[in-house]
Amino acid sequence: MNLSELRTALQERREDYSSSDAKLNRRINQAYLDICSRRKWGWLRREYTANTHASTTVTGLGTLLGGSVSVTNGTNEVGVTAPLVPSPTVLGKRVLIDSAFYTVIDMTSNGETLILDRPFTGTTNATTGVLKFVYDDVALPLGTESVIESSLFTGATSYALNLEAIQPATMSMRDKDVSGQPTSCSVIEKKPIYQPRKLISDFGALTPGAGGAMTSGATYKYWYSFYDQKSGAESALSQESLVTLSSVQNRVTLPTVVARKDYVLRIYRSTAGGSIPYLLRDKLEQSVAVVDDESDDYLGTRGPDSASSMYLTLYPYPDSTYQVHMLLMMEGLKLGADNDRPLFDSGYSNVLLDGAEMLMLNSEDEQSRAAVVQRRYEMGIHRMITQDRLNFQQHVLIGRGSRRIVGKRTWLYSSGSGATFKA
Repeated sequence: MNLSELRTALQERREDYSSSDAKLNRRINQAYLDICSRRKWGWLRREYTANTHASTTVTGLGTLLGGSVSVTNGTNEVGVTAPLVPSPTVLGKRVLIDSAFYTVIDMTSNGETLILDRPFTGTTNATTGVLKFVYDDVALPLGTESVIESSLFTGATSYALNLEAIQPATMSMRDKDVSGQPTSCSVIEKKPIYQPRKLISDFGALTPGAGGAMTSGATYKYWYSFYDQKSGAESALSQESLVTLSSVQNRVTLPTVVARKDYVLRIYRSTAGGSIPYLLRDKLEQSVAVVDDESDDYLGTRGPDSASSMYLTLYPYPDSTYQVHMLLMMEGLKLGADNDRPLFDSGYSNVLLDGAEMLMLNSEDEQSRAAVVQRRYEMGIHRMITQDRLNFQQHVLIGRGSRRIVGKRTWLYSSGSGATFKA
């Protein structure tokens, strides 16, 4: 059942059609998120693969286009008299200068001054300063609750190498300038990257036209976000920009949107008359001009509700491009659009409705009726837990017919001739 059908079913249970859609959605989502929080559900597990990047070293006159890197003792600014070639991503990254490590927290709009997290305390060098930018973390997808397992692949045909999970406190004690093939990892939280402060409409007019596949006469909303190509982190969305099409218009030409230095863009759009952002363009360019003629069916994944803040830190920091493959436990996301469906099987929709009905009865101070529904709700969740098995084919029950033993004494399929018992 989708959200619209769940609302109708909840109204029929109460025989009360006076509640607003917003109130019903709120009760349904409260019950849904409660179910999601009860267990590390199999239907909340996801696979995710990210690329690592080798460090980038920028050396004064050697790598700059006719310019230099200057660092001065006692200041937190690093001067760059010409654009860095190649242009590394530096915001939020650890940088090694004169055998000490710092973090770049900001930069000027022309890219010629980098701001460090604290004053530089090394030897002043105004001509051939050396900057080494380290890329040792991978942003986890928004909504990640925990990392179940992580492994490293060195190539398309390589076998998986296990990454040892260690505590953040232990990771903080490791040497900051050791590179190589990562062997361990730790999950940390970091400050989110900058959120766009402009609207798309601040860059110019959104111009409707004809010749597309959008819905004529509908109102659409547009957003954009900043994206860090090195770590995979994404900012929160900008404020929305609206455009309404006439009865003969079905496409929109967006103005050229320019990202803050060091970031690239992602453009999001709602469905016709909707308010939820979905990915429209992901060209990973710093300047994007979009002619939007896509129908709602071809919009991508749902946009982020907040910025990336959880990262997987690697040690040693990568010296090449590797693939980090992870099995993640995700948080449940509330149902927003009418067509959104819970992630569990539709056969458990009644459990969700029991939870929403219980919340409604409690709010109306009908405690005795709420207690009956609550027992039914808790029993439904217990049934979901006992049936939450992803790999039934790995376990064969011992015995036959009515004498089968359900419980501990099961054996796993094995590659050899013998069977291995699992307690």
